[in-house]
Amino acid sequence: MNLVRKTKSVAAQLAIPLVALTLLLLFNLIRDPGFYSITINPNNGTLDGNIISIIGSASELVIIAMGMTLVTSACGGQDISVGAVGSIAGAVFVKVLLDWFGAINVFTVAAALVMCCLTAVAFKLFNGTLVAVFKIQPMIATLILFSCGRSIAYWITGSATPRVDSPIIAAMGQNIPGIPIPTPIFGVLIMGGLMALIFRFTNLRLYTQSVGINQGAARLNGIHPIIVKLLSFVLLGVCVGVASVIGIARMGQLSHQTLLDSYEMDAILAVAIGGNSLGGGKFKMAGSIMGAYIIQTLNTTLNAMITNNPASIKAVKACVIIIIVIAGSPVIKEKLAALMSKIDMRAVTDRISRRFGAMFDDIGGVVMTIAKGFALFGPPASLICGIILAVSRGIGTGILTVLAGCVLSWIIAWIVYAFGQAVDDLHVISRRHAGDGGAAPKSFSDDESGEVN
Repeated sequence: MNLVRKTKSVAAQLAIPLVALTLLLLFNLIRDPGFYSITINPNNGTLDGNIISIIGSASELVIIAMGMTLVTSACGGQDISVGAVGSIAGAVFVKVLLDWFGAINVFTVAAALVMCCLTAVAFKLFNGTLVAVFKIQPMIATLILFSCGRSIAYWITGSATPRVDSPIIAAMGQNIPGIPIPTPIFGVLIMGGLMALIFRFTNLRLYTQSVGINQGAARLNGIHPIIVKLLSFVLLGVCVGVASVIGIARMGQLSHQTLLDSYEMDAILAVAIGGNSLGGGKFKMAGSIMGAYIIQTLNTTLNAMITNNPASIKAVKACVIIIIVIAGSPVIKEKLAALMSKIDMRAVTDRISRRFGAMFDDIGGVVMTIAKGFALFGPPASLICGIILAVSRGIGTGILTVLAGCVLSWIIAWIVYAFGQAVDDLHVISRRHAGDGGAAPKSFSDDESGEVN
């Protein structure tokens, strides 16, 4: 039953972003079937196409959304100085490369990246101190650097807009020679992997959510709210530093005014669209990541539909985001929960049981077996389809088909298996209910003796 409850919780939070992303993808498929075409660029051997552009262009936003999720969860507010601090960190990155070392190689780039991240962490600790120690509202505390951050970046580089011409920097912003996948995507995978490791081997997720839900209760349980909040700002600083380096590498220069411009607003929207509460508390990092890709998909779609009219693009984007945010609001969720509560699942399973008799006794097991079949045969089928499409339409389409097929088959297998487990558990509850003469079971974890664990 724990698996069922966890599945229901995840599905409830990710339902809106999943539906929104699916509708966007279906809309693009209907609008332009060639929207999903992927080709190999003959000049540099990289993958080209709208899907690759969406995944690659969203890299900075996805990374920042990860850090913004932690700050939102712990502090119950948002950091609006992300773009400005990114500009400062980017200025330090360029300053270290061009003025301190004077040469660009793997070691100097690594050192400049470390200095960039440390700079972003230092400024984020300033914000975190105002929020955690002096208890200033996050949006007000971060308004200081939001207002003057880009001016500090101008001061660091002497109001210049320096170019960073180097094959290494170009590879970081575009692609590594011989690898068709854009390099920023690997940056997202690395940062996502680091977050996953932190959550796996530390209690940071639990502590962050505890502080966001109730600081007093967290303190009574030995959790230091100030330290947890400062840690969330530190991780956001690392994310901002990495994102700023990707942005500089993508452009090949430092532009103080446009580097990570308005990314703070899109990151906050990504957190909200992902089903996370902007008031703090529990969070799902996958929801924020999905929200970032939804925003980038929407940007790419609108740019393809509306050309040479930025004002119209922003207006339409605002309308679509309003619809998505309202659909995921607590009021709508409560209405849907109330509607679902009116459906008596026990009565439904009883009717099915009476109609199909003994065949229903193991229907949950049958569904779980089907799920195992998806997980087992999905990847080989995807590989076969990918080979066929690689021959007929190009290797890029083939690679994407294999990757997408494997991921989708595992996702479908997971959902179907959880559904089968839920059906099986509901049937057990129904039989207990019938055996007790109509009395409801005391607990999902009752043992055969009737004692509650």
